[in-house]
Amino acid sequence: MTAAVATAEPAEPAEPTAPEGVPDPLFGQAGAFSANWARHDGVLGRIRMRDLQRGLPKMIALCVKTCWRADRRGTLLVGFCQLAAGALTAFGLLAVNGVLRAVLTGATTPERIRAALPAVLLAGAAAATNKILTSVAEGEAYRLKPKVQTYAWDVLYEATNQVELASFERADFKNELEAAQYGSSWLPSVMGDLVGAVSGVMSLIAVGGVLAVLHPLLLALLPLIVIPGGLAAIRKTLHFYRSWQGMITVSRQQRQLGQLLVDSAAAEESRVHGVGTFILEHHRRLADQVVVEKARLGRIQTRGSLLAGAATGAATALAYVVMWLLLRDGAIALSAAGTAAYALRTATAQLTTLISRLTSLYETGLYVGDWDRACALARTLAIPAGGQPVQSAPRTIEARSVTFRYPDAATPALRGVNLTITAGQTVALVGENGSGKSTLARVLAGLYLAEDGEVFWDGQAVSALDRRQMFGHVALLAQNFKQWPFTFAANVHVGRPDTALDESAFTAAVDDAGAQFVYDLPNGVRTLLSKDYSNGTNLSGGQWQKTALARSGHYRDGDLVILDEPTSSLDPKAEIDVFNSVSTLLRGKTVLLLTHRLGSVKNADVIHVLHKGQIVESGTFDELLATGGRFAILYRLQADQYQSHTEEEAA
Repeated sequence: MTAAVATAEPAEPAEPTAPEGVPDPLFGQAGAFSANWARHDGVLGRIRMRDLQRGLPKMIALCVKTCWRADRRGTLLVGFCQLAAGALTAFGLLAVNGVLRAVLTGATTPERIRAALPAVLLAGAAAATNKILTSVAEGEAYRLKPKVQTYAWDVLYEATNQVELASFERADFKNELEAAQYGSSWLPSVMGDLVGAVSGVMSLIAVGGVLAVLHPLLLALLPLIVIPGGLAAIRKTLHFYRSWQGMITVSRQQRQLGQLLVDSAAAEESRVHGVGTFILEHHRRLADQVVVEKARLGRIQTRGSLLAGAATGAATALAYVVMWLLLRDGAIALSAAGTAAYALRTATAQLTTLISRLTSLYETGLYVGDWDRACALARTLAIPAGGQPVQSAPRTIEARSVTFRYPDAATPALRGVNLTITAGQTVALVGENGSGKSTLARVLAGLYLAEDGEVFWDGQAVSALDRRQMFGHVALLAQNFKQWPFTFAANVHVGRPDTALDESAFTAAVDDAGAQFVYDLPNGVRTLLSKDYSNGTNLSGGQWQKTALARSGHYRDGDLVILDEPTSSLDPKAEIDVFNSVSTLLRGKTVLLLTHRLGSVKNADVIHVLHKGQIVESGTFDELLATGGRFAILYRLQADQYQSHTEEEAA
C-alpha cells in the first residue's frame, strides 16, 4: 500500500475562487484558519510514503496502548475476533475451491452435488462464523469507543488540573491544550479506522495465502488487479483533501456567517441596521464558491474513475489470460482458476477500504498525537506533589525581595517586593491596572512561585511546602471570577466542593454577601444560572458579584481571604456594605483587599501602594494621606471626580 502511495501522482490543487491578492469584502486577506485544533488540516494533501512509514506505526501503537489501558478485555476481544475472521476468510476461500473442484468433476450431477456438499457446509460455516466474529468485533468496538473517549478525557483533565497556574500564561501550553481537547475527541474514530485497517490487512493476507497455495503464479496476479484500483482510491482521497484544504477557510467563513444570522447577541443590531440581509448575501456568495469547487472536484473524480476502470479492466483481462494459459497447460485445475478469480475480486474490494482506513488513520492519528503530547507536557508542568505539611493557618506571611515574571513576558510583573502580613490583618493592595496587585496576592498565596526571592509562611519557604495543603487555607474572589453554569446553590457550594453542602453556612453566606435576591429567582437557590437551557436564567453583573462573594468571601471560610476587586460591578451603596462587612464578618481572618477605589480601604490595617511591580508606599489610610505621596494624589483625583459627578446629578 505504501508503495502505491509513493507512485501516485500528486493531486491537482483546488482552483482559486477569487483572483490572487484580491481581499474578501468581509474577511480581507484572512489567510488560513489559525485555530490550534486545526493545525493538521489538509495533511493528506502532502502525504508521502516516508510519512506513512514513520508515522503510522507510532499512531497505531498509541491507539492500541490507549485502548489497552481503557479496557484490556475489550481490546483483546476485538483483536482476537479480527485475527480469527482473517483466518476464516482464508479457510472460506479454500472451501470455495473444494466446492468448485467437486462440482467440476464427477460423472453425474447428483454425484457432483454429493461430493460438493461437505465443502459447501464448510464454506457456509466459515462465512457464518466470520460474520459472527465480525459482528462481535464491531459491537465490542462500539462499546469500547466511549470508554476510550472517557479515558482520554480523564487523562487529559487530570493532568491539566494539576498544572502550575503560571503555565496557563504560556502560549505554547495553551496551544497544545487546545489541540489536545480536539485530538482526544478523535480517539474513537481512530479506533474504528484501526479495526477496519486490521480487517483489511487480514483479508489481503488471507487472499494472498490462498493464491500462493493454489499456484505461486496466481499470487503475482494480485497486484495486477488491485494496483490500478488502489491508485485510483489514493488519488481520489488526495483530490478530496486538497480540495477540502483549499476551501476550508471559505467553508468556515460561511458557517461563521450562518452562526451570526442566528446569534442572539447580534440580533438587535442586525434588525436596526439591516445587517442580516447584508450577511445573507455574503453567505450565498461563499456558498456559490463551494458549489463551483464541488463541481470541479466531481469532474476530476469522474475522469479519474474512468481511467482507473479502464486500467483495472485491462489488468483483469491480462489476469484471465494468464489463468487461461495455466489451465491450457494443466498447471492449475479449473476449480483453482475459479477460486482465484473470486479471491482477486475480494482483494480489490478490500484494498479500496484499506487505503481509505489507513489514510484516515494517519490524519486523525496526528490529532491523537497532540493529545498524547499535551498530557505529557502537563505532567512536566504539574505542581510538585508532597512537601512540608501545612496543617494550620499561617501566623505570618512574608515576602522577601520577590520578583515574578509571567511566561513569555518581557518585563517582570513584580520586582523586589518586601512585605510582612500578620494573621488577622486586613491588608489593602492598591494601584492602577497592571501595577502588580493581583500577581502579588497570588504569589503570597502560593499560586505563583517567585522567580527570584521567596515567600515564607511562618518562616518556611512556600516552594518547600505542600502547596495543595496551602490552598486549603486560601479563599479567592478573583476579579474575573468564574460564572459557573450551575444552579445558584452549586455556584456557592463550589467554594467547598469536597464536603456536603452545609445549609446553615450556605444561608449565612447568602445573607452576609447581600445575595437575598436568590429567593426571588424562579426556583430559588436551585435556579440554573445559564441561559443555555430552557429553564435557566442569567444574573446581572452585580448579582453575579454577590454570588461570587457568597462563595469565596464567606462560604469558603478560608484563613487567607483574597478579595480582588470585589465590588467592581456593585452600586455605591452595595459597595459600602461590602467593605464595611470585611472588617466585621471576616474578623479574625487574614484579608488581602485589592481595589482601585481608594476611598473603600479606610478600615484596612495597612495599605500597600504598588506601581510598576514595586511597593512604593505603605501605611494606614491617614498616614498615606498625610504624606501627600502617590496614594494621596490618586485619592484626591478620585474624590474630585466623584464630587463633580454628584454635583452634576444634583443639578
